[in-house]
Amino acid sequence: MNNNILLIDDDPDDHEIFEFALGLAYPTATCEHSYNCQDAAEKIKKRLFPLPENIFLDFNMPMMELPKCLFAIHEALGVDHADIVILTGFAKADLPNFNAFGVVKVISKPSTIELLAEEIQDVVGYKARA
Repeated sequence: MNNNILLIDDDPDDHEIFEFALGLAYPTATCEHSYNCQDAAEKIKKRLFPLPENIFLDFNMPMMELPKCLFAIHEALGVDHADIVILTGFAKADLPNFNAFGVVKVISKPSTIELLAEEIQDVVGYKARA
């Protein structure tokens, strides 16, 4: 199984860190990148890459608030499904509940790449074993 990942984050450094952690967690996964939600939704809608099975989305994105972003992603996916994971620098307890928007997990950005790799493994790895 080749898991397709989409990372939506406005910080290029976070893309590099995520890519490295993903390589540790699940080396055979492929990762597409978007730097804002509008671009991601458009790429999904136009099928510019394989549909993602997992979407990792930064909580604090410019141009579009998170609930609107989640709606745009679901609209672009149509009948298809992707597990959505929120990445945040905030404590999980400080965030509203986004389960109604299809969010399966919220990850507070860990302090090391290895810890981020463990968090990614929890989300992506179970599909690799299934």
